[in-house]
Amino acid sequence: MEITRPILWNIDKFTKASMYVLAALATAIFLYGVYRRWTVWKRGRATTSAPDVKAESTGKANDAGPTAAATVSDIDWGAAAKRLARHVVAQQRIARIPLAWISHMAIFYGMIVLFIGTVIVALEDYGVFGLVGISWTGRFYTSTSFLLDLFGLAFVVAIPIAMLRRAGLTRVRPSAKPIDAAILWLLLLIGVTGFIAEGLRIGFDFERFAFEKNVSFVGWILARMFERMGIVGEAVRPWHLANWWVHMVLVMVFIALVAYTKMLHFMMAPLNIALTPEPNTARFRPVDLDEVESTGKVGLAAIEDFTQQQLISFDACTQCRRCESACPAWNTGKPLSPMQVVLDIAANGMHQGSLHGDVISAETLWSCTTCGACVHNCPVLIDQMGTIVEMRRHLVGEGQVVGSTQSALRTIAARGNPWGLPPEERAAWANGMEVPTIAENPEPEVLFWVGCAGSYDRRNQQVSRSLAKILKAANVNFAILGKCESCTGDPARRLGDDFTFMGQAEQNVATLNDVKFTRIVTQCAHCYNTLKNEYPDYGGRYQVTHHTAYIQELIAAGKLPLDEANESSVVFHDPCYLSRHNDGSAAPREVLGTGLQLPIVEAEAHGRQTFCCGAGGGRMWMEEPIDQRVNFARFKQLTETGAKTIAVGCPFCMTMLDDASKQEDSGVAVQDVAELVAARLTTEA
Repeated sequence: MEITRPILWNIDKFTKASMYVLAALATAIFLYGVYRRWTVWKRGRATTSAPDVKAESTGKANDAGPTAAATVSDIDWGAAAKRLARHVVAQQRIARIPLAWISHMAIFYGMIVLFIGTVIVALEDYGVFGLVGISWTGRFYTSTSFLLDLFGLAFVVAIPIAMLRRAGLTRVRPSAKPIDAAILWLLLLIGVTGFIAEGLRIGFDFERFAFEKNVSFVGWILARMFERMGIVGEAVRPWHLANWWVHMVLVMVFIALVAYTKMLHFMMAPLNIALTPEPNTARFRPVDLDEVESTGKVGLAAIEDFTQQQLISFDACTQCRRCESACPAWNTGKPLSPMQVVLDIAANGMHQGSLHGDVISAETLWSCTTCGACVHNCPVLIDQMGTIVEMRRHLVGEGQVVGSTQSALRTIAARGNPWGLPPEERAAWANGMEVPTIAENPEPEVLFWVGCAGSYDRRNQQVSRSLAKILKAANVNFAILGKCESCTGDPARRLGDDFTFMGQAEQNVATLNDVKFTRIVTQCAHCYNTLKNEYPDYGGRYQVTHHTAYIQELIAAGKLPLDEANESSVVFHDPCYLSRHNDGSAAPREVLGTGLQLPIVEAEAHGRQTFCCGAGGGRMWMEEPIDQRVNFARFKQLTETGAKTIAVGCPFCMTMLDDASKQEDSGVAVQDVAELVAARLTTEA
């Protein structure tokens, strides 16, 4: 007896014709939905530069660098294949929540294998296999049927897990809209009715399909269950036909709904991942001055201002809420949900005029700390943070910046620092320490970039003195710029004022290119990021080292004799602009653990998954209600470790966490890594 199964068993010609009519209708509805989205994408600007750079960045201020593909020929398919392998095949970011990864992989690959099975059935039914000498019999049939049952079972089991996750089974709870629940029920019923159809077909003739016992094992078990219920032999036919109709209609409904629901991500996510390099959160795309001159527009306001690829990326959103659950603004009661920003733009694709105000409020956009947690947790590579900053650029261009934020931007442009203090006072922190300026030591090995906070803020001046003490103890040939140093422009760029940023960048690059040094060392994570990643766009290419990494080098080289450790535990708060944007979480821990031999305890959110202090994105100069302060939330997370000392590696983090410590009257010390090291030096600097 031939090992195979009849195609469309128990289905008459009328029923088969009805299936094709419904399939055509479902496909037409699906294609119309895709067409509607296509009309939205076409409203966007054509992408002008290719991904994964087939040409190097020119270093010019208006060089956008690697973005999305202008045409298919622009795509670097090697890089695209690697991204697809990581984020579609392996789904690495989803794997950060193991249960979510297991269930999603089962649903994803279950759907793919079941779709392939449907294609195989169609090819056999239409005689295509026969034309090329292939027959769906024997081992070909048994192997494919076994895989279909295996993946189908995984698919059916995974869906209830996904339902439970929406009910709060895991820490990150996906979108729980009624339509999302309906889709899961629809998929579950499709899987279950498919297995029921298989079981009823086997139960019609156990002798004929005896080989199915170890092949279509799920169907065999169901067939035996139906047998006990008296549904066997000819009694199977009406049950099978009724179930087949239910199964077929459910499948057609699903096909029709795909382009109108979050299931569109099944197609759009791989497309977005293939078209777009992983967003670089360390560097924002500079404003294109030629474009501003020709259009009179700055930033993003209307749908027409977005690129076509950006609009495509918004349709890739899975509504998994990973961005939202990681967002410090959302977690402290602010109106910003990175997911909702994306969904609101996508939902208003046919909106005429500005999206600001009616669709997305200014308060929502100003809530962002530019920590990048949303981007780094997005499984489909949407750049929520970049979108928010570009929308801020429009607000700044329209003069919609007020209060302390406006004052900070003005004083950066006018006096080279957000506090508006005189440049002549930049080196006042070093009085009595004999710290050389670049004029006194014109060719240092290390140029110590102090930064605005390290120069002017009293608490952070102590960090500057500690780092200078370390450099002197290690006999490092170093110097500072003194009054020649000016704000890097980081706060201005993150707030959306790219013109002020460009002015600062060009001024500082001119200064730095006019002096000789081997590398820059800075204690400010924001200065570090800007000097390292954004100044190359303006002709400033330097070796830039964060002070924790440089201290680690000095300790490893035996240049810093240190006292024995005490036993007090320490928790390191990872600055977003060091650990997340620049993957720099190892060096500070090496200094604290290996160098100072301190017992390190970790907060739940640490390393690249750190939680922001609340000062980034220019929010250092914004007032907010006490019950919404990000620094209080982060301070609570850190003190829950039981550590008596919080170590930091950024002056912004120092200000925010030290303020929280004082407000809470906790008795927990907040100290920079440099302060902890300087306190343990056995020789006086």
